[in-house]
This record gives sequence, C-alpha cells and structure tokens, in this order.
Amino acid sequence: MKKTKILAALAATMAVGATCAFAANPFADVPADSWAYKSVVTLANSGILQGVDGTHFQGNRNITRYEAAEITAKAMAHADRANAQQRAIINKLAHEFAGELNNLGVRVANLEDQVGTVKFSGTFKVDYNHKAASTRDYDVANYKGIKDDIKNNTHDHAMQPADWQSGETVSADKEQKYSNEGTYGEVKKNAGEYIETAKKAAVTGDASYSYTAQLTATAKVSKNVKANIGFKYKGTFNDAAGADKAYAHVNVANVQAKVADRVSVLAGRHTLTLGQGYIYDNVVDGVEAQVAADKVSVQAGYAKLKAKDFTDYKVGYVQARAAVSDVAGIGAYYGHVVVPNEPKDASTQVYGAFVQANVGKQVQALASYEKFRAYDSTAKQARDNSVARYGKVTYGKADFATPKSWDVWVDYLNADSFAFSVETGGVNGGTWREGDLADNIISWGIGADYIFAKNAKVQFKQSFASKLKYEPHAAVKTKVGEQTKVQLEFLF
Repeated sequence: MKKTKILAALAATMAVGATCAFAANPFADVPADSWAYKSVVTLANSGILQGVDGTHFQGNRNITRYEAAEITAKAMAHADRANAQQRAIINKLAHEFAGELNNLGVRVANLEDQVGTVKFSGTFKVDYNHKAASTRDYDVANYKGIKDDIKNNTHDHAMQPADWQSGETVSADKEQKYSNEGTYGEVKKNAGEYIETAKKAAVTGDASYSYTAQLTATAKVSKNVKANIGFKYKGTFNDAAGADKAYAHVNVANVQAKVADRVSVLAGRHTLTLGQGYIYDNVVDGVEAQVAADKVSVQAGYAKLKAKDFTDYKVGYVQARAAVSDVAGIGAYYGHVVVPNEPKDASTQVYGAFVQANVGKQVQALASYEKFRAYDSTAKQARDNSVARYGKVTYGKADFATPKSWDVWVDYLNADSFAFSVETGGVNGGTWREGDLADNIISWGIGADYIFAKNAKVQFKQSFASKLKYEPHAAVKTKVGEQTKVQLEFLF
C-alpha cells in the first residue's frame, strides 16, 4: 500500500490542525512545490504523521497495514476537531484497519462517542408461520340447553359453532341449527348434522410468510445527548395483494440525555417492555427516567400506548432489575393504566416479577409472573384478575457474534383470559405464540437457535400439548391447533 494512498484519503480533507501557511516543513524529501506539501506539513504538525526517521517522509514507499493503522489511530485522536466529512473518512479508515487498531489497543467503537457521528443499526427478519385450526366438539346428547330452548320457545341457550382462530369464522346463524317446533330427537339430530357440516367447511390451518425490516439511526448531538430515529416495515410474501397490505411506520423517535452520573432521561417514541413483555411489549410515546448502578437498574415513566386499539390508553410505570449474584438476577414492575372513559370507581393495574439464573455453564432458567387487575372500588371486587405464568429452560448460547453457536430450549405458558388482546398488539407481545395460543391457554413449546454466520440466525419454534384453560361451555370440548414457526434474522 502506497503511503500517498492513505495520505490522500486523510489529507485531502483532513485539515484538523491550524493552517500550515507559516508552519515549518519537517521532511527534507517533501519540496514546497509538491502536490502533497500542504497536507503533509499540516498532518505532521498535528502529530498525525511522523515520517520514517524524523526527517524523511518517503511518500512513494509501500507501508504495512500496521503503519497505516498507526496513522489512522492518530487521526482518531484528533477527530473531535474534524468536520462531518473528515469524520466520515476517519470512520472508513478505522473500520478498514479495525483488526490492526485492536492490536494497538484502539477501540473502533470509540468513534461512536464523537459528537456529530451517526450510527446506523437494524434487523431484517423472514418468517414462516403455520397455525393449525382449533376444532371444537359438541356433546349434543348431553346439551340440555336445546331441550330448554324448545320448552321455553327461546334461543337463549343455542349452541355456538367453532370460532376458527386461524382462518374463516364459521357462520353462527341459529336458525340453521333447529326450529322451535321440532322434537328433542329431531333437534339433536339436526344439531349434530349442522356441526359436522360446519367442521367440514372450516379451514384446516393457516400458513404465512412475512418479513420485517427495522432501521435505526443514532446521532451524537452533544457530549451527553443522543437522538434516535427508527423505521419499521412489515409485509407478507404469499399474498398476491401483500404489497398493498405492507406498511411502514416510525417506531423510534426520541432524544436521550444524560443528566447526572448514571442518570438519564428519554423523551419521545420508544418501545416499552413491561417485565418479560407478556402484557405489553410495543411502541409508546412518553418520557422515562433511567438510573443504572453497578448491579441495579431502575426505570420510571409515563407513556401513551401506541399499539392498535390502545392508542387512548396511558400508563405510569416503574420497573427495576437487579443482579443478586454472579449467576442470578431478579426484576419486578408496576404500572397504573389509565383506561379511556373508565368510571371513577374503577382502577386498573398491571404488575409482575421474574427471576433468571445460570444453572451450570450451559443451562439458563427463567420464571415470570404477570398480572392484569381491574378493580371496582364501589362493588369492592375485581372485574378482572388475570394472571400469566411463564417458564423457560435453555441449554447452550446462540451468540450473534459467534458463528456456529447454538442453543435449544423448552418453555411453558399458563395464562388466563386477558382483557388486553394479542390481536391488538398487547398481551403476549414479548413471547412467540399467536392466536388462541396467546391467552386462556396452557401450552408447552420447544425450540432451537443456530448462528450460521456472524449476525445471522435461524430459529425454530413448535408448540405442543396445548389446551384451553377454561372451556367456553360445559358442552364443548376444544382441541387447540398447534403453532410452527421458522425465522431467519439478520443484524447489521
């Protein structure tokens, strides 16, 4: 590599020091009429170039990558005096010689701390998801409601057909089931035939291919202030009209400022994850204070939820995490939810706790508890007291920075029927189950993660032994359709 080649990259715009109009030329082999004279003298007097023996530059001599890295390291030390164009050149050189700089003890990541720099990061995910249809059997012979309907000339207890969670909804027209004039035997026969017809007409499952792209830019505004802006784009592959349904939105737009030692404030749009994310793991607009000590971190804030159908909800929250030892950590959160048009005597809270532990060198365990509570102070009783319990055990560690690393895991979800719905982006945001596997469910799952290249991961997830926690009616028996998910994820 010619010395003049790297010099051109730096010196063409890198006037980091004072003008060299009256500066002394330290090199005997750089005449005043050389095209590189001004740049060489400027960089030499700035301490970036030292020459070969202190008196000769030897611009036509090939230099090693190690020598080029030394020049780049000195330029990095002066980057705070460079403009945006000059910093871009330094960044490019720093990444080119990252390995050599590391050997010199210079961290390329330090460039991110320079005022005016912009760092881009993002993810791209491709998903295959199959959710089998849930089927429901009706115990017609023991369904006494039919006999009562005929006797009372009413349809108040008429059976409802299955709500197919992963596809079309079967018609619930009661008049197609039976008439009030029929005998009980005829009613039972007609009801059975109707149910069998509905089963055959229903879909058997739902397979989809989708993709999600996320790009975030972080700018260093000043020594203690960073600005973040991010966009997410999501669409489907297998739908002919999928391109029309794809959408993009701004999911990050905030400013983060360090206001004291270990204390910072975040204001604007960001992702709020309460606990392990079962009840809420989605976008909000709000303000948050963050305190980070050696082993404890605390977040407190107030935000307006941005998940679909919850845009008028607000929450004030506080959550904390702590390392209780080298191998274990705990956390807890509490949130007061402001529900639109909620009566004055009603109160809604969410709260939860979790514990994580390393069980040996290769095994990690997680257990969490989260609750949604709506309380009527007038009646002095809870209108909703839903609980979700989640556990996961992982063997191995899939690290994006380590190709060929992997892990396997098994998890367990036991969740009541929640007021927040997964269809609106609320409950189960932080876990992978969907549809009727989201709540009112007891479900097991297995999975594996494999890093097939640096910053590239493939995941496999499969639910099994799933069943409803509460059946909608004693005469109904539901067989829950299981979920299969495969995902490719790339970081950049």
